[in-house]
Amino acid sequence: MLKHSHSVINHADSMKSGIVLTCIILFCLLAMPVMAAEEKPTETETLIHGVTLAPVTETTKEITKDPTTEPTREPTTARTTEPVTEKPTQIITAEPTTEKPVTKETAVTVTVTEIPGPKVGWLTIISTPTGAEVTIDGKNAGLTPVTGREVGEGSHAIAVSLSGFETYHAEKSVAAGEQAAVDATLKEIVIPTTVPTTQVTIQPEPTVTPPPCIGCDKGWIRVYCNVNGATVSFDQLSSGCTIANGYCDTEVSTTGTAFKTFTVQKPGYEIFTGSVSSWPAKGQTVTLYSTLVPVQSSGNIQVNSQPSGAVVTLDGGTWQYTPATFTSASTGTHFLKITLNGYQQYGTSVTVSPGQTSTVNAYLTPNPPQPRTGSLNIVTSPKGADIYVDGTYYAESPFIVTNLAPGSHVLRMYKAGFDEYMSTVTVNAGQQTPVSYTFTPQRGPVGSLDVFSTPAGSAVYLDGNYMGHTPYGGSLDIPSVLSGTHIILLRQQDYNDYTQTVNVRSGEIITVSAQLTPNAPSPHPDTTGQIMVVSTPSGAELFIDNSFKGITPVTIPDLPAGSHVVMVRQAGYTDATQTVTVTGGQVTPVSLSLAPVPVTKATPLSMLSIISAIALAGLAMAFFAKRQ
Repeated sequence: MLKHSHSVINHADSMKSGIVLTCIILFCLLAMPVMAAEEKPTETETLIHGVTLAPVTETTKEITKDPTTEPTREPTTARTTEPVTEKPTQIITAEPTTEKPVTKETAVTVTVTEIPGPKVGWLTIISTPTGAEVTIDGKNAGLTPVTGREVGEGSHAIAVSLSGFETYHAEKSVAAGEQAAVDATLKEIVIPTTVPTTQVTIQPEPTVTPPPCIGCDKGWIRVYCNVNGATVSFDQLSSGCTIANGYCDTEVSTTGTAFKTFTVQKPGYEIFTGSVSSWPAKGQTVTLYSTLVPVQSSGNIQVNSQPSGAVVTLDGGTWQYTPATFTSASTGTHFLKITLNGYQQYGTSVTVSPGQTSTVNAYLTPNPPQPRTGSLNIVTSPKGADIYVDGTYYAESPFIVTNLAPGSHVLRMYKAGFDEYMSTVTVNAGQQTPVSYTFTPQRGPVGSLDVFSTPAGSAVYLDGNYMGHTPYGGSLDIPSVLSGTHIILLRQQDYNDYTQTVNVRSGEIITVSAQLTPNAPSPHPDTTGQIMVVSTPSGAELFIDNSFKGITPVTIPDLPAGSHVVMVRQAGYTDATQTVTVTGGQVTPVSLSLAPVPVTKATPLSMLSIISAIALAGLAMAFFAKRQ
C-alpha cells in the first residue's frame, strides 16, 4: 500500500513538470512574432520631387534616455533582400520613445526651375542640287538653301523635293537655343528604257484603194493677245502658236475634231483660258481674244524683335529699326540679319509669297559676359572657300572667326567646283576650336557659279532666290547648281540691276563678272551714299557718328553725303576709328584693323625705394615730434 502511494505521488510530480514545460514552450512561441515585428526594418521609398529614384529601405536604431518628439533629419540606408512596395511611403517618428528602435525617414524635395522664354531653336537646310522645295512639319519653308529658320523645341519632319529627283525625308530634333543643320543630297530619278522586240511578218502586199481626202479643207483660228511672246495652245495640247504683233494664226482642218478650249500663257502673267466659240469652214478664219494680267510678284515682310529698336537688314542691303515693315519685297527667299548693341546677332531666312505679308518675330539673346566667347580656326584644302557662320559671311579660308558665343553654330563653306560643306560646330568659352576640311569635287548633274561684281557688296539672286553678297576683294561661290539655264540678278542701291542668263553644265564652273552701271542722273542730285565696312578680326561692333549700325562685315546704305566718323569695337581689342567722306550715289569701302589690348605688368618696387621711403617717414616723424 505504501509502495502504491509513492507511485501515485511520483506520477503526479511528473504531470506537474510536464504542464510547466508546456506553458514555457507556448509562451516562447507567442513571444517570437512580437519580437520579430519589433526587429523588422521599415520599408520606405524616398520621394524626390521632379526626379524618380529607386525605392530604398532604411533602418536606424537609436537608444535614447529621454523621450523625443522631433522627427529625425538624416536618413540611414541599409540593404534589404525583401521586396519593397511600389507605392512610396513617408514615416516620421513623432511619438515619444524610450530605449526602443527608431525608424527615421526624410523626404527630400528638389525644385526644378524652368528658364523662362520661348523654347525655340534654329534649322539650316541645304541640298545638292540647290533650289529644292523644303517643308518643315508639312509647312512650306521656301527653297534651299534655307538658313536660320526658327522652329519649336522637339522633333521635326523635314522633306526636300525637286523635280526629277527622289524626295528626301528626315527627322531632326532641335533643342532650345540649338543651331541644327540638315544636308540633303538628292538622288536623281533614273527612268529605265526598254527596247521592244519587233517581229517582222511578211505578208502579201494588198491592193490599196486611195481613200477620199479627209482634212484637205483648211481653216484658221486667230488669237489676239495684249502681250507679245505669249504662247497659245488648244485643249491642253502642245500644238499652237506664239503671239507676235498682237496676234497669231493656227491652221486647222475643217473636218477634224473641233477644239473646245484655248490657253494663253507667259511667265510673269496669270494664265488665260477661254472657249473656242466656233469652228472655221473652208477658207474661213475664227477670231478669239485674250488678255493677260501680270502676276503680283511682290509681298511684305513684317519684323518684330524683343527688345525692339534693333537694326534689321534685308539681304544685306536695305535696313530699318524694329518694328519694321519691308514693302514690295520680291517673291522668293530672303535673308534677314538683326543686330542690337549688347545682344547676339540674329539671322533667319523668310519666304515671300505674292500679295502676302510674312512675319518674323526675333527674340534677341544678351551677349554673355566677357570673356565668355570663343573662336573657330578654319583651314580648307583647297583654300579660298567662302566662310559663313550662322548665315553671316566672314572671309575666305584660311581664317579665324572670333567673338563667337559659346554653344553650337552652323558653319557653311562654299568653293566653286566642289560640294558644299555644312556642319554644326561647338564653340567653347576662351578656346579656339580648329576646323580642317578637304573639299570633294562635285559629282552628278550639277555645276558651280563664281560671281564677281563692280562695285563689291552687291546682292546676288539665283532664279529669284537670295544667295549672298559679293565680298570686297573676292567673289561669291555658288556650288551645287543644277545643270541647265539659270538667271543671275545682281542688285545694289543707286545702281541699275544687272541680269545675265547662264547655262550651267555638269562639273563646270561658270564665272560671272558683273559691271553695274550707276542710275541715270536725275534733275535732283543723289545726296546719299553707302559705306561698306570690314574689320580684322571680323565680328566687331560698328558705330557711325556714335550710333550703333551693326556687326562687321556690313554695308550701310542711305548715309548723307559728307564726312562721317567710323568706329569699330570688340572686346579684348582697342577701338579703331577713321573719318571717311561719303559721296552721293557711290559706295565707300572702309577697312579697319583692331590691335589687341596690351597686357601691362606691375613693376615691383626695388629694395632701395622701400628703404628710402621708410627713412623719409622716420625723418618726418622726428621733425613733428621736435616741434611739439
